[in-house]
Amino acid sequence: MTYRIVALEGVDGSGKSTLLESLHTSLSAHSKVVRARPARALSNAFRRIAEDGRPENLYQDALPAPFRHSAYLLESAVQFRYEQHRFEQADFVLFDRWRHTWAVYCEDVVEHGDWFARIEALLPRPDVLFWLRVDPELAYERLVARQDRWVEAYSPAGLRAKITRLCERYEEVMRDSGAVVLDGTGPASEVRAEALAVLAAQPAASVG
Repeated sequence: MTYRIVALEGVDGSGKSTLLESLHTSLSAHSKVVRARPARALSNAFRRIAEDGRPENLYQDALPAPFRHSAYLLESAVQFRYEQHRFEQADFVLFDRWRHTWAVYCEDVVEHGDWFARIEALLPRPDVLFWLRVDPELAYERLVARQDRWVEAYSPAGLRAKITRLCERYEEVMRDSGAVVLDGTGPASEVRAEALAVLAAQPAASVG
């Protein structure tokens, strides 16, 4: 590939969107940068099908998790075909989430698991995988502060429990992922600076 894949992982409320935006701005000063998401089309489709415009109806709770996991794998595999021309025009492709998200938020694919494992093996490896690590309470506070749609869908206790489970799952999934761990509790400017320093230490495209 002529471009470098930089993927960001972390629980909702970890600061991924803020970091993605700031990296895009910084890198774009010297490089061609494209933003992407592994399975955006299906996530949007699932939302339209299951939620019907009602924020309390989350598609994640309505559609079977193994089905979503397998569908996301399929879209991600073909994405590098139908987006190939756009990606190849870039120096960096910044991915908001990567396949680890599905291991955290979805159950394992059981039916035809061997075949889906082969599909997953076709996905390229990110040149740099960042994991924004935060404690559950901070993630919860950030979701409440920005009035995230989850706040409407869950009670405070229910949302705290959900975020806690997801953070625990991230600890398991990311343990041997080779990810660069970023302290998501720090100021956004410091997180950005640390991420840029990691990218600057890598060979290839210019980093600003």
